[in-house]
Amino acid sequence: MNESALRVIQSGVATFFGRPMAAPDALAGVKCAIAGIPWDDGNAGRNGANYGPRTFRDVSHWFLGYNAEEGFDLWEALPTVDVGDVPVMPPNAGRTMDLIEAHVRLIREQGVFPLSVGGNHSLAIGAARGAAATVKTMGYLSIDAHLDTADAWGGERLISGCPTARAAEIPNVDPRNVVVFGVHGWLNPRDQVENAAAKGITWFGSQQIDHLGLGPALAEAIRIATHGVDGLYVSFDLDSVDAAAMPGTGTPEPGGFTAKEALYVARELGRARPIAADIVELAPCYDLSGISARLACAVAMELLSGLCGK
Repeated sequence: MNESALRVIQSGVATFFGRPMAAPDALAGVKCAIAGIPWDDGNAGRNGANYGPRTFRDVSHWFLGYNAEEGFDLWEALPTVDVGDVPVMPPNAGRTMDLIEAHVRLIREQGVFPLSVGGNHSLAIGAARGAAATVKTMGYLSIDAHLDTADAWGGERLISGCPTARAAEIPNVDPRNVVVFGVHGWLNPRDQVENAAAKGITWFGSQQIDHLGLGPALAEAIRIATHGVDGLYVSFDLDSVDAAAMPGTGTPEPGGFTAKEALYVARELGRARPIAADIVELAPCYDLSGISARLACAVAMELLSGLCGK
């Protein structure tokens, strides 16, 4: 791509990676639809992720679809559009989850891969339900520093401490196919550990991952989540990444994945051929240098490249 073409990409209305806009119900010829979900109500960490999709769009204009090392053009292989933002209804979490569910289901029913950019992690509750409605059985794999297996938080069941627990309750999701990968830090309460065990949810902590090796551990997590299912939902919480590389998130944790490891994980997740995915918890108000948003964009590109078989 020449310099003048790059200037064109960086001008005009901001869309995800400069991809064309499209209506979510008119996706002929499209393989991937990216939607923003600016939802942050009921966040168990710091607020601010509702501005994640807007910042992600702005920063993503600096990313080209061509990978020089691989001689691969992502947007040629995977025609992708920006389908705008899913409406959110603060403070009505139930209604918002219904809207997210309907959106993901609509995209899936057109044979298109839905990628949701958040927004806090609770959006995965609606998105996973929408994806599950399109297959007979589904697994759920969350990349996260936190278990998110709370039955409720302050009496609320649709907040960011609960998406893994809610995924395990979807009728066609067997809890034995629900996995959390990357758990670490001092913000995983005992009741959530006990709840995960009671439901039959598998989780991989950072010590276990270090012992097994990142590649073998992730392969085992994917194997468990996909065993005997017709589709896999992937949720990538950016707080799984070390806070040094990902300060712009609601609940930053030291000791997480390095930036390079996060990109490896994202590529392997794509290679697992999920039916839908989300990238959540980009909170740009804490990202003063902009490194978090750039890493979030790279995670998306690696996941989508993996989806293409790269």
